[in-house]
Amino acid sequence: MMRAKKTKRPQATRRNPPRVSIRERFSLPWKSIGLTILIIAPVAVAVGTYQWIQDPQNLTITSVEVKGDLKILDKEQLQPVIEPFTKTNLYLLDEKALEAAIENNPWVHSASMTKIWPDKLVVKIFEQHPVAFWGKNEMLAENGEIIKASLEKEKSKFPLLYSPNDKGRNMATGFLKIRKWMKDFPLKMVEFKEDSRGSWQIKLENGMTLKIGREHQEKRLKRFMVGYTESLKSVINNVKTIDLRYTNGFAVKWKKGLSAGSRNKG
Repeated sequence: MMRAKKTKRPQATRRNPPRVSIRERFSLPWKSIGLTILIIAPVAVAVGTYQWIQDPQNLTITSVEVKGDLKILDKEQLQPVIEPFTKTNLYLLDEKALEAAIENNPWVHSASMTKIWPDKLVVKIFEQHPVAFWGKNEMLAENGEIIKASLEKEKSKFPLLYSPNDKGRNMATGFLKIRKWMKDFPLKMVEFKEDSRGSWQIKLENGMTLKIGREHQEKRLKRFMVGYTESLKSVINNVKTIDLRYTNGFAVKWKKGLSAGSRNKG
């Protein structure tokens, strides 16, 4: 009886794991860490700077310069208005509130701010330019605005305007037109009146009255100025009233006892 031949069972081979160095075993992803630091560091600096500048005691405003061609306002008058707003830094400065506070002065037309880092503020003032008295307590500005203030000591420098209450705005426009038309005329206007029907009348510094009327005001005034140059200049101080409300000329009313042939007293 033959014995079965024994077959050898295959033996599992033992594989040794690859050798890993200590450096490789404990290495870190330095590239990723470096990139994270590059992102986080600027953010941290920005946050820190923001928190620091939020403190009004840091980087305070140390210099305030007021600029502008000021003829009525005194820069020192504005200091008490500006000072409370500048007890902080430029970042926290409430520019709009400061502008509003300055513009609350009737002689200020507008104000603007310029920040010069780190600690200087420049305040630019644009002053109102009055051209006439508007009643007792107000004045008319060159830009047509009504200034709620008056220059009592300057009464002789500006004309006085009279108008019915409902004609105020039209009258302001009319005065500015006359001022432009007569800018080169040698006699200064001291009064301008408009009645309820819109008829204009002005008085000049020599006391003479011009009745201009409601229509063709520019044309009539130019006609008068031509007549002044050609024939009235030498006797103008003898004239009491000139009525320009005619189609092709004007009527002259002389002062009492005087005429075109009288000697000019002025």
